[in-house]
Amino acid sequence: PGPGEAGAGAGRRRRGPARVRGAPIVPGMSPVTPQQLAQARVVAADAVLRNEVDFRGYPHRHLAVAARPRLSTSGVTQLLEAVEYLSHYGWELVNVSSSSNSALFYAFLRRR
Repeated sequence: PGPGEAGAGAGRRRRGPARVRGAPIVPGMSPVTPQQLAQARVVAADAVLRNEVDFRGYPHRHLAVAARPRLSTSGVTQLLEAVEYLSHYGWELVNVSSSSNSALFYAFLRRR
């Protein structure tokens, strides 16, 4: 079935964050595996907002979320939207930073 069409599985409820597909920071690269996410400890804010990352297997207490400015939104706005989303799943904001060498903004979170 296409978008908006009922089919097998219609009406099922998903619990917790979505299935695994962590997206890399660099656009155009293929999604990272849960193991790669655990090694990098950084996830793209847009991947979080698209619900493409499953944090259930994430083995660490701390995580960095990165965002860069887009044409329609600032990087800070997207970053804080991702932080707000993750706060519903047990993550709390520790710090926010930007890199002087790139346009990336980072949020550092800790699992409660």
